[in-house]
Amino acid sequence: MEFKKTYIDGYNVLRKISRLERLMHSNGDAARRGFIDFVRKRSRNLGHVVVVFDGHGESIGGGPKISTVYSLTRTADSWIRQSLERDRHPRMVLVVSSDNEIRAHALACEAEVMSAKEFIDEGTPVDREENLEQYLKNRSLSEAEIATWLHAFGEASAKHRGGGAR
Repeated sequence: MEFKKTYIDGYNVLRKISRLERLMHSNGDAARRGFIDFVRKRSRNLGHVVVVFDGHGESIGGGPKISTVYSLTRTADSWIRQSLERDRHPRMVLVVSSDNEIRAHALACEAEVMSAKEFIDEGTPVDREENLEQYLKNRSLSEAEIATWLHAFGEASAKHRGGGAR
């Protein structure tokens, strides 16, 4: 489906991208700019994209089809809810968030919803490779893999340190 407008719950989605979440701790501006670049790559068929961040900040140029908004004294969720209520064609709007309250409100307004994970997973092959790398880093090892590693590094290393049989 092609949308007229898309609202993205900025921090809700950004924090699901591990490299940007890590960057937030040291350089929030760079993380937000990286996120806008990430969104730009996925914005085809999303209409005008509005990325809504909580709080205050400087506007990030996203191009003619992407706007960044800071919610100021209210939450990004509140900003998105109010915008949906004012929209003349909510059925042509997509809301990207994993926040259950904002998703329920969007559905009540007859807008479409997409979770942060769904949005992220529709990425380019490079992003899929990064997801594979994260999977490989975080998955549990099988007993056979543990035995292989112990054999290669554990037992062999003990022999070289003088811990082996003489």
